[in-house]
Amino acid sequence: MTLWAKWYERWRQLQSQWSSDPLERCRWIKFPATRQSRSESRKDQLARAGEEAAAHSLTTNGYTILHRNIRFPEGELDIVARHGRTLVFVEVKTRETDKFGSPYQSVSEKKQRRQVTMANRFMSICRLQEVPVRFDVVSVVLPPGEPAKIEHLENAFRINDLY
Repeated sequence: MTLWAKWYERWRQLQSQWSSDPLERCRWIKFPATRQSRSESRKDQLARAGEEAAAHSLTTNGYTILHRNIRFPEGELDIVARHGRTLVFVEVKTRETDKFGSPYQSVSEKKQRRQVTMANRFMSICRLQEVPVRFDVVSVVLPPGEPAKIEHLENAFRINDLY
C-alpha cells in the first residue's frame, strides 16, 4: 500500500468517526476476531467459503459489510452489515448438499437467542440504542465443482418471537 493510499484510508476513517451517522462510526471500532487456525479442517474451509459467498452476495445486493467474524464469549457474529438505515446481523449457514434440508433450518431457537444476546452486546459497545435492527440468515449450499446456491432470508427471526 502506498503512502498516499494509507493517508487516504486514514482520512476516510477519521471522516467516518466524526460522522453524525452512528452506523458509520461503528465501522471503525475494533472487535476481537475469530483466530484463524494454521491447519484448517475441511469443515472450516467450507464455512469460510460460504461466508465469502454470502458477503459477496450481500454487497452485490446493496449491503455494506461493517464487521465480520466478531467473537464474544457466547459465540461469533458471522456478518454485521448495514442495509440503508438498518443494522443487520447475518448468520451464515453452509453445507455441501441440501439433501437433509436447507442449511437455514439448522438455526435453532437456542442459536437465535445467542444471536440476540451478542447483538445486544455489539449495540451497547457501539452505542446504537436507537437504530433499527434486523436478523437475517444466509443459507449457502456449495456442492463440489458447482456454483454456490445462496438463499437469503430477511427478518428470519425477531426478538419478540424469542422472549
